[in-house]
Amino acid sequence: MKILMVVNWYTPITEKVFTAGVFHYEQSIALQKYCDIRLYWPFEENVTDFYENIEKGLYTYRSPWSKRKGKLYWFKETMKYMKRICRQFQPDIIHANVAYPAGLISVIVAKKFGIPVVLTEHAPIEQMYLNNPVRKMLRRYVYKNTRKNICVSKDSMSRLSMVYPEVEFGIIYNAVIDPCSLEMDNMNYRKKGYVNCAIVAAFYDKEIKGYQYLLPAIKKVNEQGIRVILHICGGGLYKEYYEKMAFDLGIEKYCIFYGKCDRKKVYSIVKQMDFCVSSSVYECSGVSVQEEMLLGKPILVTKSGGANSLTTEYTAIVVERNSTEALVDGLVRMSDEFGRFDTTKIQNYAYQNFEISNVTNRYIELYRDILGNV
Repeated sequence: MKILMVVNWYTPITEKVFTAGVFHYEQSIALQKYCDIRLYWPFEENVTDFYENIEKGLYTYRSPWSKRKGKLYWFKETMKYMKRICRQFQPDIIHANVAYPAGLISVIVAKKFGIPVVLTEHAPIEQMYLNNPVRKMLRRYVYKNTRKNICVSKDSMSRLSMVYPEVEFGIIYNAVIDPCSLEMDNMNYRKKGYVNCAIVAAFYDKEIKGYQYLLPAIKKVNEQGIRVILHICGGGLYKEYYEKMAFDLGIEKYCIFYGKCDRKKVYSIVKQMDFCVSSSVYECSGVSVQEEMLLGKPILVTKSGGANSLTTEYTAIVVERNSTEALVDGLVRMSDEFGRFDTTKIQNYAYQNFEISNVTNRYIELYRDILGNV
């Protein structure tokens, strides 16, 4: 069985450590135990021609993206490269990740070669631009021309089903390697005399992750006499912006900015926390939330859609999004109640739903079912 994974985002060839699309890579590596799988990313800005090589054990295709040459040129070239891959590799299934544009190029080429397409939708509905009739129509075309449309959260499935009632959507959560199976470092990150909580999120945007509400909430909670330290794992363009916000709020001693961390450090920090926070304005899913639950941590999560729909009443406290006061209330509650959460119960729930071998088995069953009905 041959599977071609086509992805909308991935780590550039120039970076040695994964910074984007790590779950695409890890899912592909896990699938290798059962099938011949290759990955294609058509947005590589650091190559000028089609590129293929085995990268970290995964056969990978990359092709150029240039803002200067424009989208139409990119589309024509990408279609050419997709056809080239299909002739060379002869995949039994194309597994596209995100309907536009990865899914669109996949279903167009798949029709020519008679290859079934599986689509996993990772995009938040807020970033689909569905008020644009053309974008909405293109997504409908993709969803209606795949053999299976998979969502990565209950919220995503529910909302897409409302927009496209004629399309059937299913759920397979993003796969996560169990952090408990990986090595931790021996550093101590807890601060004595404080409630310790962590948030894991990259600073790629000023608004989406909700720091503009969380940092003022940390200030107010500490002003109430509840001593809370926020451990912040993640780097990115707006990290300095929020470091300055913390300084201006006078809470720099209550916020530890670690910057971009390797996985060992992130998991070591999270493992030592009393609870974790997800303050996002919106999310399609939430890999960091999944990882934190696999480590047995209760989550304070906003009603961002995907992230809170990953949790249950025994794994999280859910509060309104876009609200400092809601986060204050949540931080106060969680600081008082984190001890009531059952770590083992949280881990068992997360393992059953998110652990990579379990998710991989679901995809293999899906592939076999599709090929059995071709």
